[in-house]
Amino acid sequence: MKVQVSVQDPLSVSCDFLLIGLVAGQQVPEALDRALGGLLRDLVESGEFDPTGEEVAVVHPRGAIPARRVLVAPLGEERSPQAVRHAAARGGRKAQQLGGGHLATTLVQEVGDAQAFAEGLLIGTYEFDAFKQKDEKGRKGPLTEVTVLVADESQKGAAEAGVARGTTVAEGVNLTRTLVNEPANVATPARLAAAAQEIAAQAPHIRCRVLDRQAAEQEGMGAFLAVAQGSDNPPAFIVLEHRLDEFPGQSPIVLVGKAITFDSGGYNIKPSEGLWKMKSDMSGGAAVLGTFAVLAQLDVPVPVVGLVPATENLVSGHAYRPGDILTSLSGQTIEIQNTDAEGRLILADALAYAARYSPRCVVDMATLTGAMVVSLGYSVTGYFCTDDELARQIEAAASEAGEPLWRMPLWDEYDAYLESKVADMRNIGIRAGGAITAALFLRRFVGDYPWAHLDIAGTAFAGSDRKPTPPLTPYGATGVPVRTLVEFLRAQEPPHR
Repeated sequence: MKVQVSVQDPLSVSCDFLLIGLVAGQQVPEALDRALGGLLRDLVESGEFDPTGEEVAVVHPRGAIPARRVLVAPLGEERSPQAVRHAAARGGRKAQQLGGGHLATTLVQEVGDAQAFAEGLLIGTYEFDAFKQKDEKGRKGPLTEVTVLVADESQKGAAEAGVARGTTVAEGVNLTRTLVNEPANVATPARLAAAAQEIAAQAPHIRCRVLDRQAAEQEGMGAFLAVAQGSDNPPAFIVLEHRLDEFPGQSPIVLVGKAITFDSGGYNIKPSEGLWKMKSDMSGGAAVLGTFAVLAQLDVPVPVVGLVPATENLVSGHAYRPGDILTSLSGQTIEIQNTDAEGRLILADALAYAARYSPRCVVDMATLTGAMVVSLGYSVTGYFCTDDELARQIEAAASEAGEPLWRMPLWDEYDAYLESKVADMRNIGIRAGGAITAALFLRRFVGDYPWAHLDIAGTAFAGSDRKPTPPLTPYGATGVPVRTLVEFLRAQEPPHR
């Protein structure tokens, strides 16, 4: 859809939908309400519309203004970028349900609203329907044109820049969602590698290389390859480099994403209920690719490396077994006590690989533990961090992006749960505190640099059983934490050239 910015009076715009937002306790737009004969005031005072709720109200002007319908979206207790995102998403979906066409909006009123509006609209109206037959009967109508209305020319430039930035971010989020939503017979390691190569091909400042099984063997990635050996689909260790040539000798930020394209659990096989969702176990890797898709378009003058170890975790005569002992890229040995604790194994080799870049910091993201879902549920990402300043930056970025997260403890005492009698460590602790012991396992492969680990097991995918429903992404992949990563990278000081 085309999103443009225009200096127009909302009372004179000819469109299929005029989308406005209302904040609890604030007056309705006086001129619009007067033109509509007091319908907006009646809507609020009657209690039929709740500004703190989730429903979008529909008002029919009946020729009082050129707009065919007025959509009234809730903005909550106070206007904020997050409130605008949610209003744009809900308003856009409502317009599609009513047939689509041209939508105009007055939601962009403050600094930051334009980017938030574009993100909310494009993320909120995304649909994954590539595998559905196109039956026009009963289908939603697409939005073909969107006009952001601003009061005067002095606001237009900033609004256009915000819309452009928000559109780019939303496209990166939606790429991530598409990769995660695709079934595992399509979104194979080769598919992720091809997506990474396509991103690099579109941006001269991004390079991509893919290590196949033989190259990974030469590197000594014993943990990564052990997980991969049960599948007939070959693994791919994807390396993306953004602006490294422009800052020679400067330490990059390294992003690492777990990409198990399907997780059966291996010989510690998962229960059948919900097993289909294990196509989403590559959400961390997909988020790295989505972030690089944004970096390909935005001017972010910071060197960044993306590492995506991609493989399936399947059962076969070649699969690794409980009791096996692996030698990781770092040289540390790992006793396998559960083949369903495989994500930490592929991340172990990726974190060890990251050290060769002498990174400024490393941030990894992974659908790593069910224990994190038990701890924080589906709406908040739990994260661990070895550096308070890095933690502050990540939390600031998450707040700006509207992706809630909560810092979890790295208690050294729990590290003892990973001790093995036959190897340097085992790959699981005890059941209690499982998210913490998983993070402590990863920390053993982190070098002397600031590191953060985002466990997105609860927030990466919105299934039918997830409550409350995310306003931007009611079902399927959410694209978490692409927006946080983009804000984090945009806030970084560029190194000296």
